[in-house]
Amino acid sequence: MKSTAFTHSVTAIASTFVASFMTMGIASSVQAQNAGHLQELLAHRTCQRCELSGIAANGVNLRESFLDVADLRKSSLSGATLAFSTMYYADFRGADLSNSDLRNTFLIYSDLIKVNLTGANARNSRWKYADLTEANLQNSNLIDIELVYAKLNGANLTNASLRNASLYGADLTGANLKGADLYRADLTNANVTNVDLSQANLCRATMPDGKVSMQGCMQF
Repeated sequence: MKSTAFTHSVTAIASTFVASFMTMGIASSVQAQNAGHLQELLAHRTCQRCELSGIAANGVNLRESFLDVADLRKSSLSGATLAFSTMYYADFRGADLSNSDLRNTFLIYSDLIKVNLTGANARNSRWKYADLTEANLQNSNLIDIELVYAKLNGANLTNASLRNASLYGADLTGANLKGADLYRADLTNANVTNVDLSQANLCRATMPDGKVSMQGCMQF
């Protein structure tokens, strides 16, 4: 049984969402559908093919949710908890997920173009084939993440922790990896065209050509 506090929280957030549309003078069936999808998600943590673009739900707890094929374009989810959630083919283009908890998430084939993921914790997640073109991942925790064949063209990975990350076949063209920690990361067959790796920790990382780097390893 859900607590009274949780029920009130669901109602309050959903009501605020509906009110925001009314304030803008929008009362179409599409927006009503959005509000219904949000309430369903908050109450049951599941909403397949949800239309939730533009929602403002900073700090919301959506742990262990199912959001496959959900539309969350330009949504504001800063500080949200989405740990252990499944979001295959989800559309987060232009969304704010800064400082969010994304540990152990499945974002396979998801669209994360230009998403703000600064300070996010996505440790031990599976983001295979995800599109993170021009995404901001500065200071993010990407330890043990799987980014196999992911698109990271022009992504900002400054000071990101990618220890033990799998970047097999990933496209990192033009990405910023200044200060990034790639200790034991797998970059086999990755595209690192126009990427400056001179200021990244590559200790024992497997490079695109299959060779193991010692750059950044402590010398004793």
